Amino acid sequence: MESESHSPSSAFHLLAVGVQPATLVKVEQAFLKAGEPGPLCIDITSWSEADMDAFVFSPLDALLLSSSRATPDWISRIRTFRAHHPGLPVLVRIPDHHPEQGETYLREGFQEICTSPSQVPAALRRARARLAAARVQASTPAGATKGEETPYRFDGLFQNLYDWIYVVGITEQGEMTFETVNPPLNAAGSFLNPDFEGRSPESCLSLGSADQLIAHFRRVVQEGSPLQFEEEHLVGGQVRTFQTILTPVRNKWGRIHRIAGISRDITALKVAQAELRASEERLNHALEGTQQGLWDWDLESGSMYRSPRWFEMLGYEPGAIEPTLQAGFDLIHPEDRLQTEAALNAHLEGRLPGLQAEYRLRTRSGDWLWVFDAGKVVAWRGDGHPARMAGMCTDISERRRAEESLRALVGGVVHEIRNPVYGISINLDALEATFGDEARYRPFLGALRESAERIQGLMNDLRDYGEPRTLNPEPCRVRNLLEDAVRSCDALSSSRRCKVRLALDDEALVLPLNARRMHQVFRNLLENALHHSPAGGTVSVRGRYLRDEGHDWWVFSVEDEGAGFEPESLARAFEPFFTRRKGGTGLGLSIVKRVVEEHGGSVSVENAPPGGARVTLRLPAPRRRMELIGETRA
Repeated sequence: MESESHSPSSAFHLLAVGVQPATLVKVEQAFLKAGEPGPLCIDITSWSEADMDAFVFSPLDALLLSSSRATPDWISRIRTFRAHHPGLPVLVRIPDHHPEQGETYLREGFQEICTSPSQVPAALRRARARLAAARVQASTPAGATKGEETPYRFDGLFQNLYDWIYVVGITEQGEMTFETVNPPLNAAGSFLNPDFEGRSPESCLSLGSADQLIAHFRRVVQEGSPLQFEEEHLVGGQVRTFQTILTPVRNKWGRIHRIAGISRDITALKVAQAELRASEERLNHALEGTQQGLWDWDLESGSMYRSPRWFEMLGYEPGAIEPTLQAGFDLIHPEDRLQTEAALNAHLEGRLPGLQAEYRLRTRSGDWLWVFDAGKVVAWRGDGHPARMAGMCTDISERRRAEESLRALVGGVVHEIRNPVYGISINLDALEATFGDEARYRPFLGALRESAERIQGLMNDLRDYGEPRTLNPEPCRVRNLLEDAVRSCDALSSSRRCKVRLALDDEALVLPLNARRMHQVFRNLLENALHHSPAGGTVSVRGRYLRDEGHDWWVFSVEDEGAGFEPESLARAFEPFFTRRKGGTGLGLSIVKRVVEEHGGSVSVENAPPGGARVTLRLPAPRRRMELIGETRA
């Protein structure tokens, strides 16, 4: 037999069946928080009948049974155990989302139910009170009359904070009188008062309250089993809601001659629940006119709640999809799934402050619905791991259709213009070969060449800017990516007589990237920096690891030695088609921002203190170091 750790001041044993050790620790803490000595918790789940018979317990000991282990075998064993130890209180912990189980266990003869460790101390006090009442009534002489003084009193038996605890005596003729009433500490109003003792319910309660309670008392006598219910009573001119448990008490001949009652004022709880429902209804009404659906994921149980609006967007009835994360992922388009899973894992691992992803979901009709999904971890376990995550799905199909139309238009324009520009370039080559050495033609040929190249650059930027937002990252060595971007700018750096300097904290760094699009990002930044650098200047590219606000990042900066950003340029740097550079398209930084954000990162611009412009990228760092397949570290 093994016991859990306990305080030296433990005043009694709490025998536990099917209760997790972590829950038992919380039970002990609940007793200490209530100002009571913590129990010595003993897990008896694996005990044999011989172990239970050999156990020596004190009058204050109790037993706590988890409903998940309340098998017929264990219920039978507990009954046998209590037959030898009739003073042992038995509590049952039930799930808070299955309150209907409480009546079942009360019918089985258990004294009390609870739904959380914090409720165990109060439940145990009530259970002891009931057992004490049963012991006292069993010792009352059979011939004792109503007017005789008996030791059956709850007053001073235990500290009662929240409940009205009372006993109603029932004569053989069915007459009912209050034998004792113990109100809670600082009870407001006069639902039940100690001066009700010796009086019938009709004589001391309002007509409505008396009729309701008497009907319940008679039902308990008729059915011979405990009864739990909620009802409203008029107290002090106000209607208040009470939760009540009535338990029949039998004499030695088996007749129910008393009813023990426990009532709690739950008006505040009912008001809070009503306000919560009203708040939920307002939120649902507010979302009805939008294309948004809520979701709430319990990572510990794996259960995923999705709002009715979420199902409606996909053409399903609420609840038609299994309430799991996997069931939702199974609806995602195969081309979008890996990217969405990567974004979710990056947030759960702490590499991103939130989840943001755009993907397609299969509807009931088989069509694809574009959604923007944004979520965040809202609760954590004791060990720091995520426990709950919530978010919102927004239908962006209209926006995506508009983007597709615009992309098609841009693609068509690019295609239609590219062919004439190509023809212009070929003819310019011929003109330069024929007349390029003649001074009178050289300025015109140069101007035509510059215009043709500018049109060609604009077409390329428009094509890149309108590219679909499909990322599909793969492990990529960052050093190679940067070197390729530098080589693609060799001609420009030579013409500007500038140098490019690379410096990485980790030369072997591998990140999950879309290599082609990130190459475009660094190439755009290098071209901008080289265009704005003075002749003979240096463009610096640095990469370093940073931990900021609980998240891990790789930070890359591209810095030149030019004049820096003008104030207006700083404010409008990422605005499409805004540029101060002659011959620029104004799409370079817009493309950079879009691609970096698709990778879960961010980009910012500033003027460096020594002078010059600095563009800084942040990309999420993987929780574990990545390596390329087939590589071995030196």
